[in-house]
Amino acid sequence: MKKIFYLMIISSLLITYSCKDDSIINPPDDNKDYFPAKVGSKFSYSLTLDSNLALSGARISDITGVQNINGTEYFVQVDSIIIERALTLDTTYFRKSSTGVFYYTDTTGLGQLIPDSLRNSLRIDTESRLLFLPLQLNQTWPVYQIDITVGGIPVFSPIKTSAKVLGTEQLTVATRDSQYTIDVYKIEYKLEIQIDPLGSAESFYAYGYIAENIGFVKWKGESFVLNLIRGGRLDLSLTSTYVLEELRNYFIP
Repeated sequence: MKKIFYLMIISSLLITYSCKDDSIINPPDDNKDYFPAKVGSKFSYSLTLDSNLALSGARISDITGVQNINGTEYFVQVDSIIIERALTLDTTYFRKSSTGVFYYTDTTGLGQLIPDSLRNSLRIDTESRLLFLPLQLNQTWPVYQIDITVGGIPVFSPIKTSAKVLGTEQLTVATRDSQYTIDVYKIEYKLEIQIDPLGSAESFYAYGYIAENIGFVKWKGESFVLNLIRGGRLDLSLTSTYVLEELRNYFIP
């Protein structure tokens, strides 16, 4: 279990921007759907947390509707996280386009923590780019980034997250009713944290396994990475725990 403090990073916040679709050259057309989630969809995962003491439970994701945020329409995802009979509810927001899947990242409330003298020095994404579509082997893309700027020009990135499609695998999925083997893409998400521009970066990893016409059937890796790429809230300090999630049941209307 690791604990990281970001007073320097968060104390520099001002400018926000989104991972725009047109910031990356569009890939060729592909009719395969690797993220079919829509209103009424439901995904249930077994959940294991290893924070010295292994804890088990479940994560149930319900797509309950749509909501407009700053002029952009997002799907509303409500996660019910059950650990040792304790229930936690979390709401995130995502949108889909022909070129990717994006999660809204809530930075509301951080402004009050920032000294006036530093309010023009940082630029922060308001979305994380979970997927760059269509998926291809060895494909890479930027997921989420925070930049310190000078004169509006980025000079240093204390937080930088990227993704790479590592390859294809066959994965066995065990649901309540059956067990079957499917083809999946394995995607690596790498988070680099470098508080000191002259120091070395610390890297954290998470891996997603995604199947056509279903979506993500397995997640594993650092909770800090998973939280960030799936629309989690920025915080001054975050504890990272190893997470394993495996699909147990799903419904897509």
